[in-house]
Amino acid sequence: MINVKNKLIIFMTTALFMLAIIVMGQNRVDAASWGAKNLFTTPKKTRGTWYYKHEGKIKKLKIATHTFNKIKLYKMLSSNKAIKWTKKLAKADKKSGYKLAQKVGISQYEATDFKFHKTPGFAANGWLSSDRADSGHTYVAIKKKDKSNNDKVDALRVGNGADNSFLYYCYKSKKLVK
Repeated sequence: MINVKNKLIIFMTTALFMLAIIVMGQNRVDAASWGAKNLFTTPKKTRGTWYYKHEGKIKKLKIATHTFNKIKLYKMLSSNKAIKWTKKLAKADKKSGYKLAQKVGISQYEATDFKFHKTPGFAANGWLSSDRADSGHTYVAIKKKDKSNNDKVDALRVGNGADNSFLYYCYKSKKLVK
């Protein structure tokens, strides 16, 4: 006959075993679980708080050493690793009802060095976007002539896509945004 102490031990062991199975079965969205290992360092001239106008409103963009609007930037994976992780993500995404890939894509970005007329900048894209054609946004610090007093001011040129088509300029001051 099993006494109360043995019943308690069996119950606790079973409960811990079930808890372990539940925890291991969860889909995690943290960066390390999707291959991101090396942080990307943004060029110094692109860092800071920038302002731009979008749909009539002044918006803010903040670039730090390893973040873009508080989202971590990671170096792109090699093609083979990207394919491996993309396949894993696709499989897990199907299980989650196609919501996981979007969460992963906006939880961290992949970034690469980018040059615009020999000026260093960077390109950022959603993590594991399966797009090796540099179709994300590009950010390059430039000097731009201020129309009000003909002085050159710091600006951030934002482009889009593989052809780096111009989107808008960002400025360090809200006053310069027109």
